[in-house]
Amino acid sequence: MDACIIVLLIIMFYSYFGYPLTLIFLSLFSRHKVLKNDQYLPEVSLLIAAYNEEDTIAEKIKNSLELTYPKDKMEIVVVSDGSTDKTDEIVKSYASSGIRLFRVEGRVGKTEARNQAVLAMRKEIIVFSDATAVYEKDAIQKLVRNFADPTVGMVSGNLKYFDKGQGSMGLATKLYWNYEKMIKKAQSRLFTLTGAVGCINAFRRNLYHVLPPNIIEDFTEPLMIVAQDYRIVYEEEAVSYERTTQKPSQEFSMRVRVIRGGMKGFIYASRRLTFKKHSFVFFQLFGHKVLRWLMPIFLFFLFIANLASFIMNHNMVADILMVAQFLCYAAALLGMLWKPPGILGKIVSIPTYFVIINTASLRALYLTLTTDLEATWETNVY
Repeated sequence: MDACIIVLLIIMFYSYFGYPLTLIFLSLFSRHKVLKNDQYLPEVSLLIAAYNEEDTIAEKIKNSLELTYPKDKMEIVVVSDGSTDKTDEIVKSYASSGIRLFRVEGRVGKTEARNQAVLAMRKEIIVFSDATAVYEKDAIQKLVRNFADPTVGMVSGNLKYFDKGQGSMGLATKLYWNYEKMIKKAQSRLFTLTGAVGCINAFRRNLYHVLPPNIIEDFTEPLMIVAQDYRIVYEEEAVSYERTTQKPSQEFSMRVRVIRGGMKGFIYASRRLTFKKHSFVFFQLFGHKVLRWLMPIFLFFLFIANLASFIMNHNMVADILMVAQFLCYAAALLGMLWKPPGILGKIVSIPTYFVIINTASLRALYLTLTTDLEATWETNVY
């Protein structure tokens, strides 16, 4: 087989399988356990990010009021990023239950709204949530018990997706996320994560780094805390639920934004991390993020090199690889144009998701190189 094809296959295998397996293997010998304490109950501010969430905010508030964390040690604040619908009115109607509204005038974007809210808070621990995230009742306790360990600066919770409408993206999204959680567990056991789940995470307020408005906080803020020599750990028992996207177009749009934000955040954070001190963090970022972002380029050159080999000098292995690529892309096209019923639809959703993620990476890479990242975006309409 052509040497170019072999090199590309090695890179792809390492990114999707070699890197996770390396982490899992190394984590077996790690001694960096978190000193958890279930009796550790610091004062907490639960911040709920909201922009025009009139359809979901009441349920989110009810869910937050049902949390079992001691009421005298937790405040619940809805951070409204200049909402123009009835979000603020709904929040105010729960004032007698202790719910506070922190309104940011104008539309400044999630990151800047969070900046302003965090700086106005005085509690030791900040828990950050989205308006669409549903927490298990003990989620806050499970998060904050990790802060009994003085080396921990931030804790990422466990996101579980549900597919209420049985959309075409449901199965693939859940499979991919389970794969990502496997990586997070290994990273946390080794020493530190390099990112946190955006809808359920907690951090020490005194470590908060104010980010520029157009920097996505989900990925970048954890790296800022790592730069201060604190750990980011994964708490599997702190559970939040969110609905999967229902259509390929929604998944593509969301992925472009998330990946583009990650690229921008990586550029921003890498100026504050030093290779000498954070070499293993860069190893994680390269294996888990950078190679994934560049994957569509590798896939393109693999297809071209494989096609040339297929036409000019037939080789059984190269021929099988060429057929496999055609079948993968044909199945993805089928999944995007039409959702097949039953088991076929579930099977097709996997190559569809694979192609969507990599197409989104290519789009995000182009936008990162040609335009500046906007501070605001519209949420998907289901």
